[in-house]
Amino acid sequence: MTTKGHVLFEQDALQMLESMLIDSNQRNLKVFLLTDENCYTHCLPLLEKMLRQAQPHWHLIQIPSGENHKNLATTAIIWEKLTEQQAGRDALLINLGGGVITDIGGFAASCYKRGIRTLHIPTTLLAMTDAAIGGKTGIDFDFYKNHIGTFYLPEFVLIFPDFLQSLDHQQIISGWGEVLKYAYISEPNLLREALNQKVDFSRWKTMIESCVKIKTSVTSLDPTENGLRKILNFGHTIGHAFESEALQMSFPLLHGEAVAAGILTEMLISNKQMGLSYSYIYQYITIYKTWFKPYLFDKNIIPQLIGRMAQDKKNTGNQLKFVLISEPGKAHYDVSVPVQAVEASLLEYLKLIL
Repeated sequence: MTTKGHVLFEQDALQMLESMLIDSNQRNLKVFLLTDENCYTHCLPLLEKMLRQAQPHWHLIQIPSGENHKNLATTAIIWEKLTEQQAGRDALLINLGGGVITDIGGFAASCYKRGIRTLHIPTTLLAMTDAAIGGKTGIDFDFYKNHIGTFYLPEFVLIFPDFLQSLDHQQIISGWGEVLKYAYISEPNLLREALNQKVDFSRWKTMIESCVKIKTSVTSLDPTENGLRKILNFGHTIGHAFESEALQMSFPLLHGEAVAAGILTEMLISNKQMGLSYSYIYQYITIYKTWFKPYLFDKNIIPQLIGRMAQDKKNTGNQLKFVLISEPGKAHYDVSVPVQAVEASLLEYLKLIL
């Protein structure tokens, strides 16, 4: 049985990383570390301090942080650096960072010389619970989120919750967007954390492990998103439209913030099409307004948002396909939703958050 994509935590993760670095050094295999300026400052020193037995000999590739740099131009920079250092197909690319780094690093690795070894070390709550796991890679194109990408598993995903101490409040809250997704599609008990209305640092590892368990169990059954894996996109069809629109308008909106807004709008559609009780919507509005600054948009851009949803990868033919819930823990994928229903949900969303 393959171990590709296996997730390891803390000491097990450290031992695996040290073993891979020692092996690469002994075999004269080239190792590259991809990161951004924030992780270079706050996370790389901690990682190097943890590596006592393996003296890392890696070539550093640093790219600018932010979703606006997750594009083909930045990917070309990564390929150029690999090419300059004569990286062969036996090279190892370690991606140290949040979802942007693991997405673009995985994509670059999957294409370079038709695929080199890669390793994810996520440093944000969003990446640890979702983005780094499952083998999806991608870059944004023409202001469409993850429009170009591949399915390509890393050798391992190595999780060190201590990195979360370096995050600012907004990055932590962004991660909650994905945690809430898991709560509504699979594990309602995770809602207890959100209803506590505080960040309980002692619960991080347990919460991350719960999300990882859900995602790995789903993606192992459907690695290339032909069926069940689609439930992981709850909140994302509309959330990605919000994020793409904000990206084009240079409006600061993190992925998890967009997903959190998408969850509310898709719950409103679920109420109309799946019979989701409005009591759950009221509960979520409390959670959303407590944790997030609600995303506002002009109702005049609703046609543009619908146009962005039409580019969603789950669609078939000319139909908009959504993941909807009938109650927390019961998700349904490939649900066709009329454009008029989507428009109505967006207008209702604006009324509820104002």
